Amino acid sequence: MSKKMFSNQEISDFVDEFRANGGRPAGQYAGATLLLLNSGQEADGTPHVSPLNFYADAGRYFVYAVNPGVDENPRWLHDLRADPQATIEVEGQTLQVTAAEVHGPKRDEMYARYPQFTELQAAATRLIPVVELAPTGF
Repeated sequence: MSKKMFSNQEISDFVDEFRANGGRPAGQYAGATLLLLNSGQEADGTPHVSPLNFYADAGRYFVYAVNPGVDENPRWLHDLRADPQATIEVEGQTLQVTAAEVHGPKRDEMYARYPQFTELQAAATRLIPVVELAPTGF
């Protein structure tokens, strides 16, 4: 396994800044399309929060389980596979969502739209999942 790209402290600092800035990335991430995925709980009971790049389409949000620097699926994907009900913070809103992995031709279409992910997939030894986060009222 490779070294993770960001430390827990760096992620925590980013989350705090994201929330303080009204749900918009700041600093070196200003202008990026990022959301916060709340997908489970840490051992101490606090929410497990993951900042993720996303692509919006028809009111749904698509995220890629890239996990930069680590050759395994990210924890948030395991969380969503166990319970697809989650919460996202995006563009100043908090939304309840249901997660569903995208497979087959639909997954191929999502990769074709965003060539940078095709390059990341080519460098990985695992299939990088695409997950659709659809707002719900659960």
